[in-house]
Amino acid sequence: MESLMINVIIGIVVGLIMSFTLNRVYKKKKKVDKGFVLSYYKLSYRRKLIRNLWQLPPSLIVLIAIIIIFDIPNTASVLLMSLFILAGLIHCLLLYRKWKQEERNTKIK
Repeated sequence: MESLMINVIIGIVVGLIMSFTLNRVYKKKKKVDKGFVLSYYKLSYRRKLIRNLWQLPPSLIVLIAIIIIFDIPNTASVLLMSLFILAGLIHCLLLYRKWKQEERNTKIK
């Protein structure tokens, strides 16, 4: 159990470092709004919203599988599912606001 926690913490730290680095690299670059792009950070806010919306259902299925496989108690699983859904919806709402704000700013220019 202890080695699992260490691996989880290392994974989170590496993920945060990579996210921060990629965010800085693509910050001032032109964002892509059409076609396939592997890097999330190259996408416009509209495309980020679309990607997040189609990734929510598969992510929810994976979360349910993790809850079943690791036999997480009911109260913890309900809390985990609620937090996941709430975080996903809040993130989508924020992306929607940024998309509309970006749209208004481009019309003004």
